[in-house]
Amino acid sequence: MIIGLVASGPPPGPPLIQFLAMIGGPASVSALAWWEIRRLRTRHGVALRA
Repeated sequence: MIIGLVASGPPPGPPLIQFLAMIGGPASVSALAWWEIRRLRTRHGVALRA
């Protein structure tokens, strides 16, 4: 995200849309991954090790 922002600048659009696109994309991916890991643990008994 940082490299893309430095290389190509912010996404097109008004400042509010630029901010939401920069924050919303990574936040939605993190939320989806967190939900999927929780689902794997509760429904399938998967234990993840660090």
